[in-house]
Amino acid sequence: MSFWSRSWWVVSFCLTCCLVYFHFMSEKKAAVAHMTLKLEEMQQEKWRAIQKKEDLELRIASQNDPAWIEMILMRDLGVVPEGFLKVHFKK
Repeated sequence: MSFWSRSWWVVSFCLTCCLVYFHFMSEKKAAVAHMTLKLEEMQQEKWRAIQKKEDLELRIASQNDPAWIEMILMRDLGVVPEGFLKVHFKK
């Protein structure tokens, strides 16, 4: 009997193990890519939250500043200081 006819099951087992290994490695690569994408999204969301927090902290810190109050009145309410001309644009 030849070597291959006596040990066909060993070769079959090794091939099966290789196929299973490569299958799970491809799944692992896909999972790593997905997690990398989620990590980038979460980092961007964290950056936006930090920016918003800093902006809110600046707003809170400057609420007693008269120039800040005037700017908010002009920006949000459309109030114009005396001596300035208010222009309305039609859409």
